[in-house]
Amino acid sequence: MDIYFYNTLTRAKDKFESLKPGEVKMYTCGPTVYRYVHIGNLRTWLMADLVRRVLEYNNYAVTQIMNITDVGHMAEDDSLTITPGEDKVLAAAAAEKKTPAEIAAFYTADFKESLVAMNIQPAQHYPAATDHINQMLSLVEELESKGLAYEKNGSVFFDVSRFPNYGRLSGHALDDLQAGVNRVEIDENKDDPNDFLLWRAAGEHRMVRWRSKWGPGFPGWHIECSAMSMEYLGQQLDIHTGGEDLVFPHHENEIAQSEGVTGLPFSRFWMHGAHLLAEGRKMARSVGNVLRLQDLREEGIEPLAFRLRQACIPGGLLR
Repeated sequence: MDIYFYNTLTRAKDKFESLKPGEVKMYTCGPTVYRYVHIGNLRTWLMADLVRRVLEYNNYAVTQIMNITDVGHMAEDDSLTITPGEDKVLAAAAAEKKTPAEIAAFYTADFKESLVAMNIQPAQHYPAATDHINQMLSLVEELESKGLAYEKNGSVFFDVSRFPNYGRLSGHALDDLQAGVNRVEIDENKDDPNDFLLWRAAGEHRMVRWRSKWGPGFPGWHIECSAMSMEYLGQQLDIHTGGEDLVFPHHENEIAQSEGVTGLPFSRFWMHGAHLLAEGRKMARSVGNVLRLQDLREEGIEPLAFRLRQACIPGGLLR
């Protein structure tokens, strides 16, 4: 049986063919473990689960990797009421008066318990960002050696002008982007506002930092996924999944840095789940309309009933 998936990269339904016959390498963007996961998050991981089950039903052996972001994810305005640019895990640790490791462990456990309740198959590996700093540093150093990255005041940035295909996934042309718009982070150290962070210099009081050739610092969010996917799946993927909010800049930047290192197409298929809507608005902490599985249970709705509704009515509203 031929299988067709909608591919964000081509904006079309493409016939699926794996790089290696009978085997599929699949990377799924996982949680940033600083808060409880909500049912909007779970809906995206359910999408990946359904894709995997379709492939396994058709006799593919699927190796799925789902990362755990426990450092380096910069915060925007959200329920923590912290300054933009602050690390979410560290901000949660300060707010709850716990160590970053305690915060990560607690919310990772909640995440995995929620997957079980939703009958989402476990990935073969759940690599944590803090366990793969050396791999990230190796990628950043290689990008710098190839002239695709530059250092400023201890931070390292990817030069998007050196990557001609930048914007192909999202459809954002470089000439159309503006600093501070389309989720491009403003940083006075950048040569160009569109360049993105690979490694950030640690401030004097930052509690979690690592040594590097550029001085003490910590990884940018985007480099984490490239390093962990390559560590477990190699230089090329069959499928990369995530929420539609990750198309730009996260996945666009993953492509640039990964292909910048290898010179090979990073992933053949990119698949993104749409936002779950509650009362007509995207479910998000910043909006204040977040529901957890626990909230559904209190209303007499079992997690598997939620799974069935979402699986049968893609794009349906939560009412």
